[in-house]
Amino acid sequence: MSTALPAGLLATPEWQERLDILAIRHDVPGVQVGVLALGPDGEADIRVMVSGVTSLGTGVPVTEDTLFQYGSISKVWTATLIMQLVDEGLLTLDTRVVDVLPEFAIADPEHTAAITVRHLLTHTSGIDGDIFTDTGDNDDCVAKYVASLVGAASTTRPGGPLSYCNAGFVVAGRIVEVLRGTAWDDAIATRIARPLGLTHLITRAKDAPLFRTAVGHLANPDPKSAQAVVPTAQWMLPRSVGPAGLVTGTADALLRFSAMHLRDGMGLSGERVLSAASVSAMRTHQVDLTKVSTVDQSWGLGWILSDWARGDGVVTSVQHGGHTIGQRAKLHTFPELGLAICVLTNSDSGGGFAEEIESAIGAELGLTFPSPAMEDGADISRLVGSYESVMMRFSLSHEDGRYFLDMESKSPAAQGAPEPRREARPSGPGRFVVDMDGSRIEFSHLTEGDDEYLYMFRLFKRITN
Repeated sequence: MSTALPAGLLATPEWQERLDILAIRHDVPGVQVGVLALGPDGEADIRVMVSGVTSLGTGVPVTEDTLFQYGSISKVWTATLIMQLVDEGLLTLDTRVVDVLPEFAIADPEHTAAITVRHLLTHTSGIDGDIFTDTGDNDDCVAKYVASLVGAASTTRPGGPLSYCNAGFVVAGRIVEVLRGTAWDDAIATRIARPLGLTHLITRAKDAPLFRTAVGHLANPDPKSAQAVVPTAQWMLPRSVGPAGLVTGTADALLRFSAMHLRDGMGLSGERVLSAASVSAMRTHQVDLTKVSTVDQSWGLGWILSDWARGDGVVTSVQHGGHTIGQRAKLHTFPELGLAICVLTNSDSGGGFAEEIESAIGAELGLTFPSPAMEDGADISRLVGSYESVMMRFSLSHEDGRYFLDMESKSPAAQGAPEPRREARPSGPGRFVVDMDGSRIEFSHLTEGDDEYLYMFRLFKRITN
């Protein structure tokens, strides 16, 4: 459970040059990259390297104290708060949501009654959950958000196929609020940040001026401009969706949070945040993904489980990514190795940067970053058609022997240049890949009863052939 980092890793001019070059190549104005390794006695070797600026609008340099948005990595923090409640016997994973939140309701009454805490943490509630309703900036905003779900549709039944659900984690955050008698933001501060000594961490936009903060960047909608990305018009998502994605901090803070999970719930200063049993439960298989992914094996409680090659075997990455308005983040933890890697970027195109730098760090440690499997000769003609969720529509077409994917956001908050048409390359039976912003994204076909779906973390239901 310990790893010795190579002496030069994230510590030499060559690594600094690598970060600088990759950031420019991927149109990422600013980054923080960090790695943590636990020693044999549980002590930590933490290294952070930075590059670029917080915003192209100001030119202020990124420092190790700059705050970046963790995005959906925040879901692991919310899951941690839920598991603290489990530790204290205040609920179980199979507690029904309505038994804690009697006011909770979505459009389908039977689904409402069936959804459990476990469903929320494993994205199997069935709620079509890319819902980002702004219900104000007061402490009651999460409660109001949950009340607004009364008309929310279901993609599938509770306990059915996994479909990534932001709304479900806001509901989980509301459970924390009710059982703790405090706002979710305050629970993050008092139950996680303060015990771990995390001083550079916020969840509210109003606290951003107290720190040096990174501003997101999106594709420039002006095709004549030489500047590929521009600062976002909106810095952060509404406070009401905080439990799904608003934890904001430094790479160092994220790594110290990771150390707590790697140390079976104990922080680096010896403070107990979570029981070893709950830490283990969070990174234990809950939902199988092997039928829809060649990269991710399963979903735990808040975490995603993926295998990296190591020599002749594999090692499991317990990981999560984040994507907010013009910012992307990634966190990999390796419990078997006592190792964590994180990448924080302030660009919508930061995913490609993250993959390249993660691969480079992994190579130094004898680890191979996973990528989607590619099989020649796959026929995906039956997948041609249109698919949609509450937030996005995909259309797969076949023209002159090639496949193309068109994407349309249905979000009223969509910013930046419209998504271009991209080539879709068959990668196996019922699968294809699309290159997006330097990352190779895998799509898979899935059936559930009489319904057909396109899976890409979320389920998108077929609407036309």
